[in-house]
Amino acid sequence: MSEQVFLDFSLNFNLRQTKKNMPTIIYALFTFRGRQYKVNIGAKVYPTQWNKRKQIATVSNGQTRLDNRNNEIVNKKIRSLLAIFEEKKNYLCENLERIDFLFEEMRQAINPNLKTRFAIMKDNNQLSATLILSQMAERNIPSENSRKIYLGYVTAFKEYLEAKGISNRLSAINTDVLEDYQQFLLERNPARIKTLLNKVKGIVTLINHANKDKAIKANINTNGITYLEDKRSKEQKKSKQVPLTEEQLLAIYNYTDLNAKESEAKDLFICQCLLGQRISDLPKIFKGEYTITKLEDGNEVISFIVQKTTEQATLHLFPVVKEILERYKQTGFKHIDLLTEDEKVISRNEAKLNKTIKQVCKKAGLDSDINYVEQIGSNIVKKRKKLFELIHTQTARHTFITLMCRFGIPKEDVIIATAHTDTTMIDDVYLHETVNDKGTRLINSLKKIEGSTLFKIGETNNTVDMNEEETAKKPISTASVTDNITFDTLLDTQFFASKINKACDMSERMGYVKDGKLYDYNSEISGIVKEVEAFMQSPASGFEVAHKYVERLSVGNLSNLRDELKLLIVKCIKIEVNMETIMQIIDKAFRIGILDNDSLNDMKEIVAAILKAKDKENGK
Repeated sequence: MSEQVFLDFSLNFNLRQTKKNMPTIIYALFTFRGRQYKVNIGAKVYPTQWNKRKQIATVSNGQTRLDNRNNEIVNKKIRSLLAIFEEKKNYLCENLERIDFLFEEMRQAINPNLKTRFAIMKDNNQLSATLILSQMAERNIPSENSRKIYLGYVTAFKEYLEAKGISNRLSAINTDVLEDYQQFLLERNPARIKTLLNKVKGIVTLINHANKDKAIKANINTNGITYLEDKRSKEQKKSKQVPLTEEQLLAIYNYTDLNAKESEAKDLFICQCLLGQRISDLPKIFKGEYTITKLEDGNEVISFIVQKTTEQATLHLFPVVKEILERYKQTGFKHIDLLTEDEKVISRNEAKLNKTIKQVCKKAGLDSDINYVEQIGSNIVKKRKKLFELIHTQTARHTFITLMCRFGIPKEDVIIATAHTDTTMIDDVYLHETVNDKGTRLINSLKKIEGSTLFKIGETNNTVDMNEEETAKKPISTASVTDNITFDTLLDTQFFASKINKACDMSERMGYVKDGKLYDYNSEISGIVKEVEAFMQSPASGFEVAHKYVERLSVGNLSNLRDELKLLIVKCIKIEVNMETIMQIIDKAFRIGILDNDSLNDMKEIVAAILKAKDKENGK
């Protein structure tokens, strides 16, 4: 075999009825690969005489001799089944080819008096169609995750056969049945065209495997099927999946009026957007289950195997991500249970997380109208929703890929982070280019044309030789400059706002207890203050980009940014950042355009007066 096989199955015992005052059937509950099977063990017990925790019938002096005798028979049966169960596990370890018939093997072992489904079908020379299709999935679909999807297709097809009263035999399946199945799914959910086609084509794939199997020889013609056509264009199919701009990400990142659950959801979502990973792979990152590689230039990357495809992803941890990871390394998540390897838990809680993310995005002001297209049946329908209503965890991956490509990162490099094997999925699914994106990319390419009079693009061909000093003074091109705003260029990570906020929060706490002793946060706060002060002494970067970003802000948003600056200054004073650094922060805000001349002078005077009063109070 080319893949690992683990016999992760279990055997438990449950009652058919738990409340009735009469003997009830005992079921053996057999679980394998996430699927459950119930088999009557051929014994009964009173619900009041069943020990659910120990999974045995009660035998005690408080019961009649007859009850104890009956219950001893039950317990003997259970002990025997558990012994058989262990034997069967050992047997299958040596006979893996029997794994496809595991349920039938266990069913017969649990209750030999029941003629097995396999035996019944064999007697009649007719295996169940859905059993055969499940076997085809087990044998021919190599990826475990993909195999689970195909087994889900088989379950859906079985429901259809039962609902329509169609015989569950390969001989009963033909083109008409498959087209009727398509119509059946369409009537159930006319808007899920892609899902519908996947289910039908998945069954056809398994049938084709059965056609090729020498032992089965299904001989079902699948060439004449008329599939429902998805009439939407490539752009229309993507219209409901809206990637966020960096301005919108900043709005989410900087919004703080959230409850604890919303804050955790925000942090998870921001990490997803900056890493481009599925929600199922975040546990590895938050738990530090990755390999760190230090590059020759001093930078670091991390790598790990993604859960869905088992391909390797290689990522750079941006400063914002590092800050969030470090914060939750200390506290953990208290309101969101997603950092687990249990797929069922993740799937169950992802819906709750999506709801919370929508709430966060609504509060952050992401309420613009989004027009999108759906196909309902064979009709193209135009719809409209608010942006926050369309945002969910999968939006993050689309956002990351689209932003990286807008920033000029080649798709061949983007797939290193997303763990795609080629750029096909990026082009077909994840990259959402607008007309503006395409136009900008085209113009930038055309600007590279040299030596032509006819193909001039504006004035860009009228180049002037400049020395290195003049080149350094040349302003950054405004073409798409505001689309390239980053967390690091806007006020240099908001003047290390996240670190300042962290230090301020620490200053309000009493301390923490370790090994029975009380410790304060003074050393941690001092370390953060030194880091902020040192950072403000470093060479400035990204002024032009940040300035262009501020220019685009409405009056209201600019006012909000100014208020955030004031609050940040107050926090700096509280944690005792020195005056020089605070004045540098204020000057920077002025140069970027957040403050005008009047507000600059007013703020400096107020800050100087506050610091002077504080020094006097402290006796300095």
